[in-house]
Amino acid sequence: MAALVVTRPRLPAWARPVAEEAALPVFVVTMTFIGLTFAFGPRPEDTGVGVRMLVAGAALVAIMLRHRFPATGLLLASALFSWYPATGVALVFAAYFAAQRVAPVRRKVTVLAVAVLVPIVVGVVAWEFKWPIGLLVFGIASLVCVIVPGMAQTLLGQHERLVGALREQTGYLRANQRLAASTAKLEERSRIAQEMHDLLGHRLSLISLYAGSLELDAAKSGTGQQARLIRGTVRVAMDELRTTLGVLRDNDGGDSTVQPAAEIGTRADVTRLVDQFRAAGLTVRLTWTGADLVDAAPPIRQAVHRVVREGLTNVCRHAAGAAAMVIVRHDDERVLIEVVDDGGQERAGSSGTGSGLVGVRERVRLLGGTFAAGPVPGGGFLLRAGLTLTITAPSAPETEAADQEQHPAKSGSDRWTTAGKAVLAAFGSIAATALIMVTFNAVPCEDVGPPVKSFDTIALGAPASEVKAFTGGNDVIARQAARGLEPKRPPNATCWYSYHYVGTGPVITFERYCFRQDRLIDKTQFHLNER
Repeated sequence: MAALVVTRPRLPAWARPVAEEAALPVFVVTMTFIGLTFAFGPRPEDTGVGVRMLVAGAALVAIMLRHRFPATGLLLASALFSWYPATGVALVFAAYFAAQRVAPVRRKVTVLAVAVLVPIVVGVVAWEFKWPIGLLVFGIASLVCVIVPGMAQTLLGQHERLVGALREQTGYLRANQRLAASTAKLEERSRIAQEMHDLLGHRLSLISLYAGSLELDAAKSGTGQQARLIRGTVRVAMDELRTTLGVLRDNDGGDSTVQPAAEIGTRADVTRLVDQFRAAGLTVRLTWTGADLVDAAPPIRQAVHRVVREGLTNVCRHAAGAAAMVIVRHDDERVLIEVVDDGGQERAGSSGTGSGLVGVRERVRLLGGTFAAGPVPGGGFLLRAGLTLTITAPSAPETEAADQEQHPAKSGSDRWTTAGKAVLAAFGSIAATALIMVTFNAVPCEDVGPPVKSFDTIALGAPASEVKAFTGGNDVIARQAARGLEPKRPPNATCWYSYHYVGTGPVITFERYCFRQDRLIDKTQFHLNER
């Protein structure tokens, strides 16, 4: 029964950017609409659904301007915040994007300063606040909603620029590393071409000699024409080989093969190579398991020689005083080569470019083998190569696979970072709004607004309409009850009376306001105890 494979539907390419762009406006509108349902501010009063929708729409406009006109969006959000402090979420994000996009620095500072001053001025003037309270309440609110997001964006911007510079530097180093690896691969392939030139040149030279002998011996039998044809073809092949591959030979000859081609990579060749390094002062031991490699293909033997030589060279360069071991295991199907050291005193010396290991890796890969190199637990370094005796197709380069694996990880990390910043921004804006609510509710706004009318605040000369708005006019019951208690009335005056109880006791306070020509000329207060 075939297995059921369930695949998740893939979103279109445009879906993610649209969702990310729409998330912030939706969040701001939602939080503004919810915030307007709570009564707080200098003059707390319930707002209807229509007003909340209108204010939320204005906050949406301020947020939608954040890309093209960030300064305008910030000033709009600041003015809106002056009348409706519940729009603090919109002001937080507008200040953040203004600090990000407004340039140069002088203009950015000016815009942020104006955004701070607008609510303070409106709070002091329009709300009839006293100066200390207005500066305190709207000053704190403006600093929380404007300065803090601006500073946060400045710090994040510096962090992002630093990360961008580090990523650029890392990319540059990786590019240099890939270039060095590519150069090492080309050098290794050039070395392989030199070896092929030597081997094929030797074989073709022998074929040419054999054809010459055949030509002399076949003169009597009439087959000399075929021999001459073979010899001519071999000569042309040798000339083409020299023309194509001869230019790859090193001029200095420092890396040329001095051993006969038939001995390279055999047990005798590896033993001789180990003895050379031992004579140079390296403590090294050879362990060979299995038959000799005399019958193996020349490219396989060349690779064995190259792996052993590169491994011992690395020990000499980077592990002074280390003891090394060369292990060769040969069975019917493959040969395994290991060069391992114990680390010595320290892995001192130059760090090297790693091009030698890259070259050996490339040679092994071209032969269809496996290669690994790295430190071992407890100290030391291991170089291991496995080669099949039958040359197979090369595998994909490991460096390209590693590069392909790095990009998804990096993009995944970027997505998590972006999501974390979005969550922090959302909680930060909510916390700012909550702090604003606490600030406004902590201030007794009824004490800082316009003075409340009372008997003491009504001044002589006030019009009768002002007194009537406060007392409600002449109270007939108070007028009758005040007889015998009130002092003498002013001559030619019309008097109004009102009363109220003092606290919860039986004392009644009467107030008398006397007018002449519709202006207050006298006010009197007297008490009556009902007991």
